[in-house]
Amino acid sequence: EAGSLDLRIGVVAVEGVITSIDEMLHLQVVAKELTFTHGDCAAFVRADPEKLLQVLLNLMTNAVKFTPSGGIVIRAHSTDTTVTIEVIDTGIGIPADQLDRIFEPFIQVSRSLTNVDHDGVGLGLSISRDLARSMGGDLTVLSTLGGGSTFALTLPRAEA
Repeated sequence: EAGSLDLRIGVVAVEGVITSIDEMLHLQVVAKELTFTHGDCAAFVRADPEKLLQVLLNLMTNAVKFTPSGGIVIRAHSTDTTVTIEVIDTGIGIPADQLDRIFEPFIQVSRSLTNVDHDGVGLGLSISRDLARSMGGDLTVLSTLGGGSTFALTLPRAEA
């Protein structure tokens, strides 16, 4: 959006955002016969609620897309100053040599490596990381090819 980002930072209940995502993606999860669970997500973060939803929805949509069987878990854990929301899947994973590149604009893991048909231009993770950082947080990934991925969104903790 031409370098400008309008953020409306406030206190956001993580549980409410996850419930919204569950409702939005329920049919896709059921259609692929995946499980979706979430642990204790009673934390509160300082974030723009729409941008937080956008980031987590992107992570969940990717998890559904790249998980042929098994499931997806979202969980949150807090420190004194941060909340980390993890999206964990049992999907195809990401090759180690691609991990540093997936957050670059217009980069996607090669279709030949994933054996998954997918559309898109490769902006979702780049935008998601930029949004996380603009809200005072970060977005990172751990993954094993063939063993799934864990995307961790860390944001400033807030009091209810």
